[in-house]
Amino acid sequence: MLSATEQKEAGIVFKQKRQCSFIDVTFNNGVMEIPVLCIYENTFPIFRNLIAFEQCYPKTRDHITYYAVFMESMIKTPGDVKALQSEGILRIGKSNEVEVARLFNELCTEVFVNNGQSYLNDLFYQVNEHCGSKSNKWRAVLARNYFTNPWSIISLAAAIIVIVLTLLQTYTSLYSYAHPAP
Repeated sequence: MLSATEQKEAGIVFKQKRQCSFIDVTFNNGVMEIPVLCIYENTFPIFRNLIAFEQCYPKTRDHITYYAVFMESMIKTPGDVKALQSEGILRIGKSNEVEVARLFNELCTEVFVNNGQSYLNDLFYQVNEHCGSKSNKWRAVLARNYFTNPWSIISLAAAIIVIVLTLLQTYTSLYSYAHPAP
């Protein structure tokens, strides 16, 4: 799966999800809702211990492990941390973006994951399908480059009107030339 900044470039919108469980991530129609995750100095040891428990105890579901894999795939650089932080999804205590990115990248080292059993399989599939679509990428580029400013929208509309009027004038001139008045 692509990182958070790459997903934003492909047109995915991140929203803060108001939910009681931090592992309840959803994706629907280009909108990914992720519950808030507060990062403190003890967050990563807690994650590592929960992952170790899930890895060692066979009767548990690996929800924390799969969530950690999901977050590790979302956060590859400090820019990804900033992207999620700007949407209110990540709240960082005393750490900075570089430390948080490094810790997420190290979170799942030497962890066994059976991706076929992940509760996030459908989400991964939908996100990859959305990001692989050229029309979604084009729409995201248009929105990011041309529709962020009301003046750019007005100038685009004016350009379209000028083109339509030019084509109409050309057609009228050619028609009157081909069919002269008697």
